[in-house]
Amino acid sequence: MTRENARPFQTVGLLGGSFDPPHAGHVHITREALRRFGLDQIWWLVTPGNPLKTEGPAPFEKRVEAARSIMQHPKVTISDFEARVGTRYTAETLIELHMSYPGTRFVWLMGADNLVQFHRWDKWKWIMQTVPVGVLARPGERIGARRSVAARTFRHARIPARASHLLARADAPAWCFLNVPMVDLSSTSLRARGLWQPTA
Repeated sequence: MTRENARPFQTVGLLGGSFDPPHAGHVHITREALRRFGLDQIWWLVTPGNPLKTEGPAPFEKRVEAARSIMQHPKVTISDFEARVGTRYTAETLIELHMSYPGTRFVWLMGADNLVQFHRWDKWKWIMQTVPVGVLARPGERIGARRSVAARTFRHARIPARASHLLARADAPAWCFLNVPMVDLSSTSLRARGLWQPTA
């Protein structure tokens, strides 16, 4: 496992998720986020388990292995940070990251589908008030994301897409919604179609 490495004042995007499985859509939004938000790095935070999902994901090591296979970029690290420090919620992970990498500027990244239900996350308002948030469009979720509880609550903190390059250096709360060319893939659909067999 390649450990994260960041210097103070660098900007690091954090893309958290089960990655069950990782797919081309994850790769696509990662590359778009690097370019559009002007980030120095992106870390994929492969979570041991998602508190909002009733069923457990595929074995952690298998998901990490698949992520490293599909996402190969010199500015992207596949991280087991949450498994190492034992955090379960994003807010806990951010606290640990700030302690482990003082001075590094983190940006939380998510697909628009996550913004729709972001208000269900533990300490979601604290997250918005602690790190800038970059939201990337996902198929079928553009309208729902813009009308979400989080979007309405923090409408005053939205950075227009044309100024997306300013997000990484902005003081929280700050968030930006990007419409990007979309890859219509999801981990759920890949599992349903039998295209992910982690125990094989």
